[in-house]
Amino acid sequence: MKTRLHAKSNHNPKLAILREIKRSQGLSVSELCQRVGLSYMGIKQHCIGLEREGYLDTWRRPKGMGRPEKAYRLTDGAREFFPSRYPQFSLQILEAVKESFGSLAPEKILLNIYKAETARYEHKLEKLEGEGRFRGLAQLREEDGYMSEYSFDNSSRNHRITEFNSAIQDCLDAFPVIRDYERQMFEKVLRTKVRRDEERVAGLYRCTFTASS
Repeated sequence: MKTRLHAKSNHNPKLAILREIKRSQGLSVSELCQRVGLSYMGIKQHCIGLEREGYLDTWRRPKGMGRPEKAYRLTDGAREFFPSRYPQFSLQILEAVKESFGSLAPEKILLNIYKAETARYEHKLEKLEGEGRFRGLAQLREEDGYMSEYSFDNSSRNHRITEFNSAIQDCLDAFPVIRDYERQMFEKVLRTKVRRDEERVAGLYRCTFTASS
């Protein structure tokens, strides 16, 4: 029987473990200890339980020296614990529009949606410039369920907004044009050219938006 993780409390250790792994490309028990603040054995037992329930799997991660270490990553089954913006319902609507009005109709609807999203972000960030604008957009995307983080790479002088969850993943897979609309939205809001890179490994997702300083 699967553990009930949808508790109102944010202090559920298993849910905390899933969230930390979601913000990574896989973590070892030792790394989870540092992030979650539980003992090694406590983390290990929780991970074993989550693996048994189908939310985690393991892989051997290469190390610079010595034997590869065991790391945990999410399975597709863990998607239920992360924010979504009613993707299945939205997908059904878009498919119905496509069937009724032709293949280009959903793209027109999506374009209008992203124009509205762009305007909403621009309004909220109108007083911010430079790095503050990047940080502000990352915060807004975090609030929208994308698990977003801002970082700055000193060596390349690049700003990055990294997202560890797609709140519209089903729609994204069905209508790949969303990727272009999303990138264009970032460019308009951030007022600079942006590169969008997406990675998926098992149940892990990472999308990075990169812009030069």
